Amino acid sequence: MSPIPWQTPEEAGFVKASVLLPMVLDVLERDRAAVVRAELKLPEIYGELIDSLQKAVMEELSQARQGLRQHGMKIYKERRTVLGIEASYLCRGYHYEFSMLWGLVKAEILQRIRGYLSVSSGGFSEVNDAKEGDGS
Repeated sequence: MSPIPWQTPEEAGFVKASVLLPMVLDVLERDRAAVVRAELKLPEIYGELIDSLQKAVMEELSQARQGLRQHGMKIYKERRTVLGIEASYLCRGYHYEFSMLWGLVKAEILQRIRGYLSVSSGGFSEVNDAKEGDGS
């Protein structure tokens, strides 16, 4: 009888995404409320941007949850602690734990939102590419 393999990196990624992406949605919803309160000249543009970000996050979250189901995985407990987030889950009948410190959670959320926007830490990649092409 062959031993049951450990969880794969792909399966760990499903758990990470399933825990973090709802937090990304929370951040975007708070930002939407801030845009409404800010009385901007063009709030519709920012609202549409947040809508498109939320749609992209929901699609990725749906894929992560589908991956969990296809691999027979189940997250049965999620906790937010003083130090960070923790999740307990089953994978092929074995119990696993996932945890991230708040600093890493924030960095991961920023990275994911930048990815949806195709923004590097230096600014919009399309703007930077256009400037390089103009010779300016």
